[in-house]
Amino acid sequence: MIEENIDIQTANGSMNTFVVFPEEDGPHPVVFFYMDAPGKREELHDMARRLAS
Repeated sequence: MIEENIDIQTANGSMNTFVVFPEEDGPHPVVFFYMDAPGKREELHDMARRLAS
């Protein structure tokens, strides 16, 4: 798995995001998580890793 934390510039400032994808050649589906009130956290990273595998 390849994992990155990146910042996406929005009209309201920078939004920190977590990107994970397999190392194998694709194509691979894309899944977007919109964070709830507590924000980006390890439990959501774990979900993204499971979906990306």
